[in-house]
Amino acid sequence: MAGRTAHGQLKNLWIRRKHQADIRTALRTAAVHGRSYQLSRPDDEVLIWNGDLRWRHSDGREPSCEEFDWLVDYLAGDANTDDDTKGDALLALSAMHGLASSTRRQSYISSLIRCMHSTKPSRVRHTALRAVFKAREELASITSASMPPGVNTQLLDDLSRALLTAVRPKDGQTTHNTGPDASFHLRRDSCYIRIIYALTKNDEWFQRLIRDGHDKRCISLVDGVSQGRYSPIGFYLLVIFGRIKSSGKDPPFSLVQEKWRLLIRNAWDRATYNGIRDINDVNGIPAFVTATGLNLSASNNGVPREWFTDLAAKVHEVLVNLQRRQAALRVRVVNNGIGQAAIDTAISSIQGLHDDLGCMVEQRNASQRDDKVSGS
Repeated sequence: MAGRTAHGQLKNLWIRRKHQADIRTALRTAAVHGRSYQLSRPDDEVLIWNGDLRWRHSDGREPSCEEFDWLVDYLAGDANTDDDTKGDALLALSAMHGLASSTRRQSYISSLIRCMHSTKPSRVRHTALRAVFKAREELASITSASMPPGVNTQLLDDLSRALLTAVRPKDGQTTHNTGPDASFHLRRDSCYIRIIYALTKNDEWFQRLIRDGHDKRCISLVDGVSQGRYSPIGFYLLVIFGRIKSSGKDPPFSLVQEKWRLLIRNAWDRATYNGIRDINDVNGIPAFVTATGLNLSASNNGVPREWFTDLAAKVHEVLVNLQRRQAALRVRVVNNGIGQAAIDTAISSIQGLHDDLGCMVEQRNASQRDDKVSGS
């Protein structure tokens, strides 16, 4: 916590320059130790997405949010802070896993918005995005009826728009296919998708995100996400699309396009390979099923028959696994405050999809048999 001591001495203007350097050094050192099992270069991009930086007191206790107040003040109040130090400060603040203490919440969110502006370097924008990711569940809990002190609708609107510039600072312009601001960047966009996944659970956030164009951004990521066979991000992306559909809007799904079939196949591959292990994802299963069923029709002759058969087999395997683990999962979801009905709803939705796919496969098979008879 050496940086905190240094910041307290900034009030003394005579030694300001010296202790500015102390803060920079302390934050750089924290960044170097940002991964559990190895040291990192503080500017290493992997540290932003894979770093598990945690602060501890000498006795092992985790600091409270109030103990980060000094760093929130430093980030918000020093116009002379260089970009490297801003990035280091944001990495350190992400260890809060929240939106700062009640007295600093407005200041912290404002700093995150400012740091995700399109004019900021990628490292500053992306460390701010990481900080939002770590606070995503707290953000998702905010409604107009439970607005924390200092937070208002305008601030959350600004944050929604800032999330877009964090991942696409020059929207509409051609970008390079490599580097931190590539049109698709797996780690950056995985972080972004999981933020949107968390926020769309909240109806007010959902409306805000759709209004600001996050649905279009998610659609633009389908090409990149569909290439990752065992990445969990396809599941989260499909849940977002399922929630959009449930709201009465129609995502531009077309199973004739291979990218959509790949996205669905790979997401179910992941579900069969690794199961639905995160209890917090149980509530997303009905929307996942909804997205899978979009434009799903046995009469869709542009879709290979084998694709239906393969998908039906994957859905069956996930259904059997969930049913086998139903009792254990029910205990876990109740302990996590999700509710006993969640697992039953999830299984019921998968069962419905499984039955629909079974009918479609049979219809396609019957149609193929009829074609052979008529052609003989």
